[in-house]
Amino acid sequence: MKIIDLSQTVSETSLLYPGDFDIELKQTESMEKGASHNGEVIKAGVHVLTHLDSPGHQIRGGKMVQDYPLEKFVQQAILINLLDKKEIKKEDLEPYQDKIKKVGALLIRTGFDKIIERYEQDADFRQKTKINVNDLPQFTQDCAEWLSSFGNLELIGVDSLTVGNKIIHNAFLQKDILLVEGLFLENAPENFVLHCFPWKLKNVNGAPCRAVALI
Repeated sequence: MKIIDLSQTVSETSLLYPGDFDIELKQTESMEKGASHNGEVIKAGVHVLTHLDSPGHQIRGGKMVQDYPLEKFVQQAILINLLDKKEIKKEDLEPYQDKIKKVGALLIRTGFDKIIERYEQDADFRQKTKINVNDLPQFTQDCAEWLSSFGNLELIGVDSLTVGNKIIHNAFLQKDILLVEGLFLENAPENFVLHCFPWKLKNVNGAPCRAVALI
């Protein structure tokens, strides 16, 4: 068995969805300064980088992350590469329809994961790059509604910072399809078992997760 990491690295220089709170990683205890141990604290929103959205994120009274059994986060997955696509359209996915209907998780790679990775690592690129919501790859409404009608999908994931606006989110979440955003999919094969376990947080509608592919 081989395990491939599909998660972004969380750091203070990570690329965030426009308007999100900055990530803070601070050392709170230091052995070099006389403490008995080293310690750090993290401050971040629950919808940062590789994270999961539950229905409560967009739907009043919707399910929270804690409401799902662990089995929901383990699915046979298919990865479809739509590199450099700003819109994920129904016609892009129609050739894969039969394959999509045989799995529990559909993952889409647009190549935006490489922008996220470069932003985190390259200070010059960070200074020059300003991300607008409209710059982010996302599903069209008809594509989201079409996929939601299949009945077999439990999870949909993207390498973008979002699947789309509220209408797009609701198309999936109303059908109890969980969303995983901010995936790193460059090294993922076409078929694998997705493990995407969110943090065990109480009363939250989203959570960071460590997503991996098992092949």
